[in-house]
Amino acid sequence: MMNIADLLLRPAAFFPGHLEGDKPDLKMPLAIVVLSGIVGAVCRVYVLGDDGNDAVRYGRTGFDHRWRRCCLCVHWCDYLLDHRCRGLPWHLRTAGGRKGGDFQRTLAVVGYGSLPMVFGSIISGIIVYVSLSGADIRPISDPMQASAVVTELTSTPSMMMATVISILFVLWSANIWVFGMQEARNLSGKDALITVGIPVVIYCLILSLTYIG
Repeated sequence: MMNIADLLLRPAAFFPGHLEGDKPDLKMPLAIVVLSGIVGAVCRVYVLGDDGNDAVRYGRTGFDHRWRRCCLCVHWCDYLLDHRCRGLPWHLRTAGGRKGGDFQRTLAVVGYGSLPMVFGSIISGIIVYVSLSGADIRPISDPMQASAVVTELTSTPSMMMATVISILFVLWSANIWVFGMQEARNLSGKDALITVGIPVVIYCLILSLTYIG
């Protein structure tokens, strides 16, 4: 049975018992990824704007709940695809030499390590929702004006807080991934840190670009 406390706080003790054999059970990692996709898609569609209000704001017509459901499905599929895309470069980077372990073991690590990001998405989504709910946004038809408004909204303290929280939870996931990759691919601590750390640092920098400079 999965020990959530070990996964979140003691990943070095968690993974040896959950990555047995070349093809470990993916039910629980997949469930975490599916949950992450649902939370992320809901936050993206209902909080960040793929809804009827934005359709009116930007002058679109014929918008109904079918479009909202379509957006949910697209964002959810995007999260599921991201699960495999995130694990593939980690696996390929460690494919040579004495590194071992089936790709399924890497996918399991990616899934387990995504759990903190579920919590981060929920907290950040709530902050963004509260921030946008209190914002005075007038109807906009000019794309240039829309860009300026988006820049202004993303520069507010609450949005900056949401970004910082997202980065902290990504780093928490990265800590889990490092220990998981050590076990899944028989890596040293240094190799696992480099394998996971480089793409995570790039991702965090991308999140921070709005506030740099």
